[in-house]
Amino acid sequence: MARPVRSLTALAGSVGLAALGVVLPGSADAADAATAVIIDSVTSDYDASGAENPDRTVTGTADVTFTVHAADTGAEPYAAVVSISGHGAGTGEVSRRIDLAPGDCLPSCTLHAALDTAATKSFPGAETIAAPLVEDGANDIRVEVLTARPSTTAATADVTVDNDRPTVMLPDLPGDDAWTDHKPVGLTADRELKLRAVAEDTGGGVSRVEFFSDHPAWPAPSELAEGGDGTWTGTVDTSKIYSTLWTSQYVVAFDEEGRAGVPVRADVLVDHGFTVTPVIDTVTRDLPSVVTLNYKYPGSLAQAFPRNLNYAYPVSTRVLLDDKVLATSPVTDFTYEGYPDRLYASLGDNLLPYGKHTLTFDVTDNRGAHGTAQTSVNIVSGVDPSWSAGFSEFPVAGKTWTAEATTTAADGVSRAQTWTMTVDGKTISTGTYPTRPSGTWKADTPGIHEFTLTTVSQFGDTSVTTQPLRVLAATTTKLSGPALTTYGAKQALTATVTQTGAKPAAGATVSLQFRPQGSTAWSTVAKAATDSTGTARFTTTAKRNGTWRAVTAAKNLTWTASTSATLTGKVKATLTVKSPTTRVHHGKSVTYHATSTPYVAGTKIHFQVRKSDGTWTTVTAAKLNSDGTAAGNLMFSRAGTYTVRAYRPAGTTLTASYSTTWTVHVS
Repeated sequence: MARPVRSLTALAGSVGLAALGVVLPGSADAADAATAVIIDSVTSDYDASGAENPDRTVTGTADVTFTVHAADTGAEPYAAVVSISGHGAGTGEVSRRIDLAPGDCLPSCTLHAALDTAATKSFPGAETIAAPLVEDGANDIRVEVLTARPSTTAATADVTVDNDRPTVMLPDLPGDDAWTDHKPVGLTADRELKLRAVAEDTGGGVSRVEFFSDHPAWPAPSELAEGGDGTWTGTVDTSKIYSTLWTSQYVVAFDEEGRAGVPVRADVLVDHGFTVTPVIDTVTRDLPSVVTLNYKYPGSLAQAFPRNLNYAYPVSTRVLLDDKVLATSPVTDFTYEGYPDRLYASLGDNLLPYGKHTLTFDVTDNRGAHGTAQTSVNIVSGVDPSWSAGFSEFPVAGKTWTAEATTTAADGVSRAQTWTMTVDGKTISTGTYPTRPSGTWKADTPGIHEFTLTTVSQFGDTSVTTQPLRVLAATTTKLSGPALTTYGAKQALTATVTQTGAKPAAGATVSLQFRPQGSTAWSTVAKAATDSTGTARFTTTAKRNGTWRAVTAAKNLTWTASTSATLTGKVKATLTVKSPTTRVHHGKSVTYHATSTPYVAGTKIHFQVRKSDGTWTTVTAAKLNSDGTAAGNLMFSRAGTYTVRAYRPAGTTLTASYSTTWTVHVS
């Protein structure tokens, strides 16, 4: 196969050309040892006759002709791999390997490989569907030449694959931006899934369109009905499919010869509803205006923090009294999406009639599924206090606090026949009608105390009113945490809150706030309650440089608010060089690949060598590619042992970052 080396200039009109072997400036003779590969032509059924093929269209078998150049035995190839890859669902790769014997490509050789672009394979989980390994459309034919050197020489040729495979699209699927906040819009199902697909005839016709799943829980593949203008529709029974977000459903079109195109993924949300449990007992007085409803989805639809996969959640509640609508209200901000737990149903603003009644709670979620519950209630008149003293002022430790109230009843008849006042379970006063409830209490310690007024009417109906007593105390907040964290790593910050008398402020609400470097605005990252030691712990993911602070909120005037001193946190990128070459010859180029997380294409990565005085000097710099990697080419002019590292300079977002060093022995 050996033949004279062809001129690179003469090959400038080839389909594709690549010659790898980049060296540092000052090493002109190093390029002579490089291996080059040139794709001379790509022909197929469309251009096998030699006709012009300006758009490089291939159908069926693609015949690839390429030339390999090897300047010396050190760059001699031992194999060549020709491939074309698909990128859609169920696709794969078609490749051919050509093994070469010593001397076959010295100084050059011309090789051929045939790639069947119409090859198929059984779709995983749906073996009856032969999906094409390569989809129609723009693609690349890649030639890789393998040599004893650690690098791979490659060339690519842009081609258009056209095997007349039909295509299909689902116009009701959500766009990529619709999936933010985990709220998909598109294919949803409860008892049934309705599908609408648009199939395009690319030359081979469209005989049918089929829906299938690679999961055994779904029904067997089913055909959609043709509706004209390329539109196909169908219905799939999902009544026995358990609730979750399904990501393994597909729609595929077949041509007149029964050949399948590339399947299109159809993510489907199945929601069969949820359970609702009212938190309410039979009462002896007017019902409150809001009732707590605990709700629960199947675990697959309600993923708790930190996953927050709440694709389904309640959006409105309807309350009926004896089958008549009492109130309809949306789910309020009390329901925190991402923590499926409870919601609050309004009973309206009107007083409820006394007597025995049935309350029905009908909750609807964002997918139209329902959760319902009924409960019986007995509504009687209660006796309620109106405070004339005590709750317009706040107790202070060591002072005497006085509470006084008058009582009224909604029915105008009930009265407080007897009454008892307690603080923290200890009685401070009692009385009987017509004496009005009153009592005094000496506040001895800061904190929350519980005040209770219990009244019993002449009808034996008991009403209990509980009020929190909050004795004021000041707070001090201190924040500690790491000064330097790696990007993407978890960093722990601790806030310690004390109140008057150096007592831990247990149960304080602490907000962890962050201000990015270069900004003046603070944002709340997380909230937490302190434990019994007055400590609140936070775990965050390091993203960028900035300043932290902790803010303790006033707890209904139990204690005052306070803000910690600021804490500066630096974040460094993860910079790695995988399996770097450690033994090279002087005067020869060696390439190191650095990977940065995070990355922005175009960011410079410096490859540095440590000098004898311990300082570092940059040998070369390379920009990060779109995949987050940068390739630096180094050449050591003299033999010796060198310590090398990759370095990413500091910026506003991240501080200076370094890779692990490696040692290079240069002979």
